[in-house]
Amino acid sequence: MKNEDLLRKFTKEYLNKLEVGYKLSRDIKLEDFWEDLLSYRKKNSEILPFKDQQNNNFWYVTTNLLQKKLHEIDSYGRDTLYAMVKKDIEEALIKESIIEEGFYSSVIEGAFSTLKKAKELADKKASPKNNSEQMILNNFYAMRFILENKEKDISNDLILELHKIVSQKTLDDHTFEGKYRDDQVYITNSQGEAIYIPPPAKEIPEAMEKLINYINKQDEFVHPVIKASILHFYFVYLHPFFDGNGRTSRALFYFYLLKHNYGFFKYFSISSIINATRGRYYKSIKEVEDYGSDMTYFLIYMANSIIKAISDIKTKISEHYKKDYYISKIKEQNIILNDRQQKFINKFLFWKEKQISIEKYISIYNIVYQTARTDLLDFTKKGIFKKEKKGKKFIFMLNPEF
Repeated sequence: MKNEDLLRKFTKEYLNKLEVGYKLSRDIKLEDFWEDLLSYRKKNSEILPFKDQQNNNFWYVTTNLLQKKLHEIDSYGRDTLYAMVKKDIEEALIKESIIEEGFYSSVIEGAFSTLKKAKELADKKASPKNNSEQMILNNFYAMRFILENKEKDISNDLILELHKIVSQKTLDDHTFEGKYRDDQVYITNSQGEAIYIPPPAKEIPEAMEKLINYINKQDEFVHPVIKASILHFYFVYLHPFFDGNGRTSRALFYFYLLKHNYGFFKYFSISSIINATRGRYYKSIKEVEDYGSDMTYFLIYMANSIIKAISDIKTKISEHYKKDYYISKIKEQNIILNDRQQKFINKFLFWKEKQISIEKYISIYNIVYQTARTDLLDFTKKGIFKKEKKGKKFIFMLNPEF
């Protein structure tokens, strides 16, 4: 295979230097080939109007792989399934998504809490008792702010307002809520070692102005998912605030896509996917930094994350309709359930496992064996569940013929 063919192959697959090294034949020197590959990729790239700290422009390649993923996002996003969602289910989905986004966006940045606590905070059934819970509540308010203001343009004022919301009562110095930093910051690891030093504070206003101008520029088409991902990445790269940069960048990512008619984004949490794939998230950021400020790695990661999030929300919509069906049937048939059974069926319809044992039921409600057995057998008698024997235990699951 000629080098030209190899250049096309490794651009199509978009492998990084280490991955290319594993696949190259021994007669080709990696260092020489990598320089050729970078040059080849750059010839087919889009150059961005802002620079890294070595004064090199960021850039990206719209590969066939990336185009395919963007097409998938657009196709899934236009699915009539979203338009047909019942109003009450839509409201439940939106509420779930902003609670999850508020929770997972905070968890990514070190908050310690539970999703149950996040729901209590959102429902005003609890007040924040520590910094982690305040972060989660702030993110919930930020998502509400986005939904209410998505018609506005991205501007310095809007960014500062968003940061003020996400950082309220969480900073050591409250005067920096909604204000760019005025000093150097250092990103450290768990050992306190500096792993990233963002640009100096004096460069922030001009760099942010360039970013805002690029995001709002409309004289040439750039796919909204690409623009939103670039906004996310470069914002974190600049680290314009002392704290709350990640939360603000993810909020802006949401804001931009909702503003540009990607309405289905209101149904899911991108931060829940990033949190679940945190290793790949940080790997893609490091690849941009290590391999010539090439943002393609991060764009591919974000496109994959969005596709995963869309898949998750379709499952959620299906689960909501299944719950709607079973609850409606229970009401139609005038089936009487005790309070514990009613609470359980509402939770169980969203379980991934879709099955329960008597022992598991006991552990959830801290009840005796006979009470748990009676509840589950009652579900079966009324046709809601069916039971099967697995080993020495009975397993109860939804009856598809109910």
